[in-house]
Amino acid sequence: MNDLTLLREAGPEAPPLSPAARSAARAALLAEIEGPAPRRSRTPRRKVALRIGLAAVTAAAAWAAAVVIAAPDGPGTPAESVTLVDFRMPTFPLSLDPEPEGMRPAFTGDGESAGFAEFDAADGVDRFTVGVHEEAPDWWFEGSAERVDVTERLEVSVEGRDADVVRGARDVYCEDGLTVCERMLFAELVWERKDDQWVTMSGEGRYSRTSELVAVAESLVDRPQRATLTAELAPAGWSVQFYKMGRVLTLVNDAYEQQTITVHVPLPEDVMPPDQLLDQLMGPVGPVVPVTVHGRPAQLVPVDNGPGTAGWFLQGQFEDGTTFTLQVPDAFTQDQVLEFAEQVTYHP
Repeated sequence: MNDLTLLREAGPEAPPLSPAARSAARAALLAEIEGPAPRRSRTPRRKVALRIGLAAVTAAAAWAAAVVIAAPDGPGTPAESVTLVDFRMPTFPLSLDPEPEGMRPAFTGDGESAGFAEFDAADGVDRFTVGVHEEAPDWWFEGSAERVDVTERLEVSVEGRDADVVRGARDVYCEDGLTVCERMLFAELVWERKDDQWVTMSGEGRYSRTSELVAVAESLVDRPQRATLTAELAPAGWSVQFYKMGRVLTLVNDAYEQQTITVHVPLPEDVMPPDQLLDQLMGPVGPVVPVTVHGRPAQLVPVDNGPGTAGWFLQGQFEDGTTFTLQVPDAFTQDQVLEFAEQVTYHP
């Protein structure tokens, strides 16, 4: 999609989107932004600065997306060729002790790096992230950047180790992804917590103050945590491609990277009423197959958007009533889709 098409379809004057489009769009957006930085050669240094993660154009494009099953163009895989095996998700190596009251982590990462833990307060203002890296992060910039004003640089100590802090203000965008709603104060902290473990922290709200961010940094302990959204089964020969913000998990076929499975926890306003599924999904779909997952009613729909894009769409609920969706290639049998869905777990 080029920029003109993006703005025409997803700008402020765009027509209202269906819940299915919004749900898939958010999943697509989460899959594109805030991913773990690529690994690079270690370059220890004392001067560090702020990572910028604004993606307004990507956000606008994602809002124009629609539900499409993630099966590949290319060599097909016949049904019943999938073998489901026990699967173990990556863990985040650190915890907070004590954990901030009312704030639970959501995790972002992939199959190769420790990733990030994101903590958000209910007020939507106070938040911070913790990232873990094997090497000194070299994706920080030195100096100011567009839409960011750096107001202070400090050298501090975290449990006796040298650390760097950058503070300032940056733009916060409205829902359209194009209009600046406000300026947000922030603080960024980085240090080598122990040999070959670099930790980065980013704070907003109360955590934009150096003292608050350092206090959180000093409460980190070596206690692994499982991802927010996990799969306990997976096809043999598949691995984690990424998991995002506690709401998206994608597995990939190691032998054919275009073939993926996606689990998504939509926002409550994006949940599709079961009797509207066929109207919301794209392409030839149906019929809806009533099934049971986690002891609750669920809806399974065969979907075919053309050559190489056939598969299954499932909407179900976890035991606590939280809705999730599952998109699976048609190499799965119906029974395998249900078996996989039963072993998807959620730990908010």
